[in-house]
Amino acid sequence: MMKKTFLLILLCLSWMTTQAQTFANEYLKELGTCIGLQQFEGLKPGVYTHLRYRQRPLSVRVNQWNEIEHIGLLLFPQGIRAARPMPVYDFLERYLLSRNAIPANSEYGTKLAWENVHFATGSYQTALSLDTTCMFSESHVDLKVYKVAWKKSGKKVLEMSFLMDWQLLVGCNAKELEASLFKNLQRTVRRGKTDTPLSLPVDGTEYKQEGKSFIMPLINNNLYFSRPNTDAPWTLTSSPQKPARSITNILLSEAATTPLKVHITLNRYGLRTYSCTIDYRIFLQYCQDEGCIAYCGIKEKTETEYRCTVLMVNQLGGYAHLLSIDVPVSVLEKDSDAISQARIHSYIPLHNVTAQMAESNEYEPVN
Repeated sequence: MMKKTFLLILLCLSWMTTQAQTFANEYLKELGTCIGLQQFEGLKPGVYTHLRYRQRPLSVRVNQWNEIEHIGLLLFPQGIRAARPMPVYDFLERYLLSRNAIPANSEYGTKLAWENVHFATGSYQTALSLDTTCMFSESHVDLKVYKVAWKKSGKKVLEMSFLMDWQLLVGCNAKELEASLFKNLQRTVRRGKTDTPLSLPVDGTEYKQEGKSFIMPLINNNLYFSRPNTDAPWTLTSSPQKPARSITNILLSEAATTPLKVHITLNRYGLRTYSCTIDYRIFLQYCQDEGCIAYCGIKEKTETEYRCTVLMVNQLGGYAHLLSIDVPVSVLEKDSDAISQARIHSYIPLHNVTAQMAESNEYEPVN
């Protein structure tokens, strides 16, 4: 009898464990606790608007890994989010809920009160009177600051300004962001390629599609196309005879067909490191899904490899990932054992990247 009772207790504990909802970070777990964890039990991947705080509908999103990655007041309809994706939606919904729900004398409450968020009209309590029908406006100074406002019946009721600081926008510190990046890179699945319509010339067999540059002309996202004759279709250049162009294409385009494995390392505090070996396209895909634009520059070439810098720049998040990557030329010979070595500096404020890179004159043109 005792044995059966013990087994029953174990089964109940196991069931409770599988039912427990997980959160993408500790901040969201704290916020969920303040609202009532029972509301979040059993949620599957998707977006939910039926949960409540003080009778106000909430916006809750569960990611593909069954983690709650967003909790906030429901302030923005999904149509607006889809039409113009921006990180401020999640931040505003979560921050305004947090200021109302998290006790001011708690550790998180104290941190919230010290954040660089300023109210010109109204206060965080005003947010409890807002809904998705209110008129919302947003403006920002590139890489610096956001200003947002809501109107009801034509009257401005809430206006806020805050720094374009990714740690503020997502509610995580630098260590948490680094850990999250590597965790997500290792569990992200590469999706199929999507064809983007291109306007390519009728004549010629070599073509450079001019992109944009970042900081300096030699750090850019130009792509290179070629074909054997004018009757053949254009393809991204991928040839041992054109190594610089080919490697640039691999580092910038999801459509590049040459496989590339990369071992990424990040130096942490106390001489510890994060590292993982993944398909480079996973890294590119993940950064683009974050809202980043890729730029590439070639720093040095040897007989066996090209030493490059990849910058993943998030203009609306105010940060960049800086990847220093050494690409073996043998990848262009379809060497399946070739692995690029890379070092990453993640979630760097953009003004810091500019200061670091502006002094460099080590980059070479792509020929």
